[in-house]
Amino acid sequence: MNLKNKIVKLLSENNYTYKELADHLNLTEAELDHALETKTLEVRTLELISKELRIPLYSFFRDPDEMEKYFTEGKERYYDVNIWSDQEVRYKSEITRLKDEMLKLTAEVKNKDLLIEALEGELKKGWTNK
Repeated sequence: MNLKNKIVKLLSENNYTYKELADHLNLTEAELDHALETKTLEVRTLELISKELRIPLYSFFRDPDEMEKYFTEGKERYYDVNIWSDQEVRYKSEITRLKDEMLKLTAEVKNKDLLIEALEGELKKGWTNK
């Protein structure tokens, strides 16, 4: 599905027409068609479309396959960063620190489990030799 078809689908879901969108952008339908077909829309036009459709601007740029990796591999989603919030920067660094600490603790627990298994094995050997 091309971008125009996606936009038309979203418009119809919100009870808008393609013509209404073109009018809102101060373009004719033909101009909007041409810009979509030649991929020459300006970012500010995409921003107006995103506001009208109530979808995030990044929706026009993200690669769905790349986004799938972020969800399945547990990577941080790059579009969730709020650069205007000092609080968020502190939270992000705290989250990073906590993730590192959890990785260390997980490794330590794994080592302890291996030690317990080894000790249990030694105990079983000791009991079977008696």
